[in-house]
Amino acid sequence: MEQRFGNGCPFFTDELGRKIDGEGFMTSSITYITNRRTCVSVNIGENVQVRNTEDKGKRTLEFSREEWLVFVEGVKKGEFDLV
Repeated sequence: MEQRFGNGCPFFTDELGRKIDGEGFMTSSITYITNRRTCVSVNIGENVQVRNTEDKGKRTLEFSREEWLVFVEGVKKGEFDLV
């Protein structure tokens, strides 16, 4: 049986257990943020593209690699912690 994200995109699971769709977006679960399973897909190429796997319109946010690295550093430093 073919597996699909909530937005209808089919995906496969690679040898590391990552879910990857046909457009190259890898998915990670962020259950701890919303108390329900919410998945974000990321495609890292020349730029970094991010989208919600439940969005049937596949709206995508795009960041430069520099912007993404600054964001990741902020996450690691706790700059976005809600508590």
